[in-house]
Amino acid sequence: MQIIAEIYKYLAIRIERINMKKKWSSSYYKKNRGVSKAHTPSITARSTFFYPQSAGHFYCDRSYYTKREGYKSFLVIYTVKGKGCAIYRDRKYTLASGDVLILDCYEYQEYHTDKKDLWEIKWLHFNGSSSREYYNLIYNNCGPVIGMDLRNRIPYIIDEILHMLSENDLNLEVKSSALIVAMLTDILTASPKTKENPAGSSPCTSIQNCLEYIEGNYQDQINIGKLAQAACMSPYHFSREFKKYTGFSPYEYLVKYRVTQSKKLLRETDRVLDDIAQRVGYSSTSNFISTFKRLEEITPHKYRKYWK
Repeated sequence: MQIIAEIYKYLAIRIERINMKKKWSSSYYKKNRGVSKAHTPSITARSTFFYPQSAGHFYCDRSYYTKREGYKSFLVIYTVKGKGCAIYRDRKYTLASGDVLILDCYEYQEYHTDKKDLWEIKWLHFNGSSSREYYNLIYNNCGPVIGMDLRNRIPYIIDEILHMLSENDLNLEVKSSALIVAMLTDILTASPKTKENPAGSSPCTSIQNCLEYIEGNYQDQINIGKLAQAACMSPYHFSREFKKYTGFSPYEYLVKYRVTQSKKLLRETDRVLDDIAQRVGYSSTSNFISTFKRLEEITPHKYRKYWK
């Protein structure tokens, strides 16, 4: 948490400096139609960090159109003003101010400006570390287009990475890795009001109610049918919506919550394993032990020893 707080503090300082110095002012971009910078990562960055491959800020003219596939990179495009259009995985998307488009560039994609409302975009190509896992989480939860709050930090993060690329900052790879994590975290935790689900709030409320039910009744036998009925959805639709909003299937969430509660009992009480297993919803102690070990990679007995 301290590291995240330091990142936020660093960003706040940089945003203030950018606003004061106008280093990337509108007049500069309008005169030059935009800027882009590229980076070749070190071996250390490739094996350890998230790293930028290139970044830019474009004022698109009417001819701006990109088609691509087979490029080993992930791309974030942030719409500052105007409108853009994209085709990805056989679906069409319209992009407006505040929208983020995130793409796996190894797959076929097209994107271009709206000819009547020209696109202004800030973009970042990145890779490394767990980029694939982050991308899959974002895509599975939100799809490729995420509507961000207009006060979000993503354009400032891209500005800062672009600034470091321009200045040949010696600490670029360490700093940019932290900034990319912050950007992906903001996208991942954004409200899932995507182009595919513009309503957003209704299923979210139903899922939240189900989470509260699970957390209040985890000791009992809970099945998907009962949860789906409470959410007024079919079991299939409920399972999809639940995973979309939580990142877990209903069963995975229940098991994770039970193990979390068992860890509290292991740390804070001297209850025997049979009793703990029953208290967190397991009729079989051996099933509890095997589940605990699968999630924590140690047995409940060893876990308790670390805390005594």
